Amino acid sequence: MKQLVTVGRLIFGAWMLVSGANYFFFSLWPIPTGHEPLAIQLMAALVHSRLLNVAMAIELITGALILAGLFVPVALCVVMPISTCALYWWVILEHRPAGALLALATFALNGLLMWTYLGYYGEALKRHALMLGESRGERVSFDSIFVSPNGRTARGEFAAALITMLLVVALYVFLVTGRTALWSLLVLLFPGVILHARRLHDMGHSAWPLVVPAVLMLAAFAIWLHIVSLGAQLDAVVPLIALVTSAGFAIWGCLGKGQVEANRFGSPAAA
Repeated sequence: MKQLVTVGRLIFGAWMLVSGANYFFFSLWPIPTGHEPLAIQLMAALVHSRLLNVAMAIELITGALILAGLFVPVALCVVMPISTCALYWWVILEHRPAGALLALATFALNGLLMWTYLGYYGEALKRHALMLGESRGERVSFDSIFVSPNGRTARGEFAAALITMLLVVALYVFLVTGRTALWSLLVLLFPGVILHARRLHDMGHSAWPLVVPAVLMLAAFAIWLHIVSLGAQLDAVVPLIALVTSAGFAIWGCLGKGQVEANRFGSPAAA
């Protein structure tokens, strides 16, 4: 078994290295441009955007690492998206049997080699993995503050998490912008509600009042995304009311005093 894995690693590493080197240095065989309309369009976009250069550089570097036996698990993981895209291009868009068979073999070998290194991906495959700076003994984590509605969050922890959320919101508002930013901000509404719910729990209150700002914000996003229109006047007023209401709850969370004793939502959180 070990010999088969070694053979597979050498074959895959050599193919990645040669494929990348052929693109940058040798030109022993031409880069396929496609025959089907969608395949031609996608390859043209990859070439003109120079994204194909990035993909081939990844093949070149990861192939060398895999051949040398250096950082093999991470190299296999990094090159897997390239194998997946090549499989999609040949099988779904190009419909050429020879190319599809080679792409399928490459994808399968990439996956099988990753399977043999499965133990190295153990931490990444955990349902609740710890991020940098967290330890298993800590009560506060990303999952507890932004994902789980059960429990309490102290005022200091709430303020730090709120600042983090506001920085992310600022990124989308001022740098990303457009509909992509709006949809991303809509997704962030969920962790924002969870954060405030846990803070209300710490103060001894139910999280049900958060229905008001949540519904108002959903209405605001529906207006911003042009899903609904309530008329020119309401289209301007409703988002403003939503933002003011949300800011009021955030201020309440920053100023409100948590209960020092245990309540129906859990044990007291640290100040």
